[in-house]
Amino acid sequence: MQRFYINWTFFTRGVNKGIEEVEEKYRIISWIHNAVRCNVEELNLNFTACGGFTFVLPSCLYQSQSFKSLVLKCWNEMTLEAPPVSLSCNLHYLQLTSVRIVDERFCKWISSSCKCIKELHLIQVKGIKNMTIQSSSLEIFKSVGMDLVELNISGQKLIFIDINWKFCSSPGNCSLNICAPNLEALTWVGKVLNSQNLGKLPNLQSTLIFLQPTVDHNLSGVFSSICRTKVLGLNENTMKAMFKECSMQAPLDILRLVIVLPSFSNDIVPITASVLRRTGYLNSLVISTSKPFRSDPKSTLQSSSGFDMGYWKLQNLTFIYQLKDVSIDLSSGSNEIEFAKYILENAPNLKKIVIRHHPGSQQSNIVVGKVTRCKIISRAIILIQEIR
Repeated sequence: MQRFYINWTFFTRGVNKGIEEVEEKYRIISWIHNAVRCNVEELNLNFTACGGFTFVLPSCLYQSQSFKSLVLKCWNEMTLEAPPVSLSCNLHYLQLTSVRIVDERFCKWISSSCKCIKELHLIQVKGIKNMTIQSSSLEIFKSVGMDLVELNISGQKLIFIDINWKFCSSPGNCSLNICAPNLEALTWVGKVLNSQNLGKLPNLQSTLIFLQPTVDHNLSGVFSSICRTKVLGLNENTMKAMFKECSMQAPLDILRLVIVLPSFSNDIVPITASVLRRTGYLNSLVISTSKPFRSDPKSTLQSSSGFDMGYWKLQNLTFIYQLKDVSIDLSSGSNEIEFAKYILENAPNLKKIVIRHHPGSQQSNIVVGKVTRCKIISRAIILIQEIR
């Protein structure tokens, strides 16, 4: 048997809740036993419960030589009992969603007993505060919405790490330590922690860092770890903290830069210029803004206008000669369209530029008018689109 799915709702309640729950668990365990007899390879359990309960997977499942993939989701409170550390298995893929693990031997079991595991996905898993994973086989690790205090992840074969720590209750007391010398892709969303050590990442190809720091935070250690990445994604606060006062002098060898901002406001333009001055090989640029207007449109217009083409010409941006692909979202003010005009008039190898505006605005006519008056230096395709 290649795959076996169980989608089960526990309706146990009332005076017979305990008996009914035992009967339902016995029925599910019996099905799993039968699947093991059929050499099941992939097991997918999707539980919905009216109240909290504890579930224990049978040991024969882990001992099965054919069993390689487990997906367990619970849409209400459920506690999963971790298997004994001595119980080794051939598990390659493990995904746990919305379950509670009260026994921290789970981490020890993953590290010492799952010698073949390649992917570990932990989504909204509760109960674990201090997580240490040391695996010689793990290639992909994903942690989303876990209220961790400490996360240590290490492995020679790790190539992708995705951490979403923004739900952490007290980030100032938390720490993150990564030891993955062969890591190729890193995504880190959340808050700046008390201690973060990403280690040396010489093979990093793609990095997305969306943190919630202030300019007082020192992210020099993070920068030194990711500076060799080829694709870099940053949000506003991370960029401000990382490149404040030109404190980061090292060049960036990135080929693609994605910047996500509330708006291209006057306070973020110099920071953006500071980042761009460090890029000499950039050939793809995305500036995405999420807020078309604030409560006071006039105030927004003033705070997002003032940096014209003359400013950008003074920045001596060497990447402009390599640039081939651009996407810019317009919010309010003139900063974005002035930057787009600078690109059109100074990027000789530009192949395509997409200028996106929010619906219901008059920006489309304004953009068309300004673009047609540009002295376009390339044969780039120019697309003016509405943000959907």
